[in-house]
Amino acid sequence: MGASGGSRRAIFPRISRKKRDRRANPSHVSGTHAASPPDSQLDSPQATELRPLVDAAAAPGFWPVAAICVTACAGLLINEYGGSEGAYQQLFPFSGADPYLVLRLKAWWVGSILVGFLALPAIVMALLPGNRLRDCNLGVRGFREHFWVYVGLYGAVLPLIWIVSLTPSFTQFYPMYEQAGRSWADLLMWEGMYAAQFIALEFFFRGFLVGGLARHLGIFAVPVAVLPYMMLHFTKLLPEASASVVAGLVLGYLAWKTKSIWGGVCVHCAVAVTMDLLALAHKSQLPWLHG
Repeated sequence: MGASGGSRRAIFPRISRKKRDRRANPSHVSGTHAASPPDSQLDSPQATELRPLVDAAAAPGFWPVAAICVTACAGLLINEYGGSEGAYQQLFPFSGADPYLVLRLKAWWVGSILVGFLALPAIVMALLPGNRLRDCNLGVRGFREHFWVYVGLYGAVLPLIWIVSLTPSFTQFYPMYEQAGRSWADLLMWEGMYAAQFIALEFFFRGFLVGGLARHLGIFAVPVAVLPYMMLHFTKLLPEASASVVAGLVLGYLAWKTKSIWGGVCVHCAVAVTMDLLALAHKSQLPWLHG
């Protein structure tokens, strides 16, 4: 028994008095440990409700990320409600026959995109402390060095565009300006406005969101930007809305990697023009077919 008890004491040494006191009364610590706050302070509603907000606001990068996200919400609201036909009609009531009314509505829609997706985020990024407008992936060098990557992307999606263009729903939806094939003027004005909104679109999603958030979130800014980008395509056809997830991830990664949005602008414009021309061709509405 004596030997057994001795070996047990050797394996499990007695706890020192300091450790016994610390376990018995953990609120009383010595050295550099601070005393625990009283129970009344822990149970107060102000401490439990406000402390997470204070801690979040004190986190590095909280305010820039919050400003970018709030600005993105404002830009999306401007596009959704400010660019609607109802908003245009309230400011400019329809009066008489106007052969270019539809084009004016499209111009109003593009104008809302330029305000919400380009002008507003550019101003915020220029005024936001610690951020610069060029952080929105506006470089040209990366686009030049990876030009053939974007050519390959366009070549990869071209067969898919051709297949989808053979469906009735495609020709019913495109071009989004129904009278684009009426004349060369209609086609060129529409495609010019369409290209302008793609510049704003790429600046907003791949420049402002990916570039602005990348400083704080790294590459995780790419999937964050894909979420609203995909939802923006809910009004489009299902194949295009589904493909927007892949396109958003690929173009977002390339913008993050190359620090340039211009490759995405070129791919977007090339795909859009191709889709419009295919739709017009299937409907025999190309402007050079009827003067």
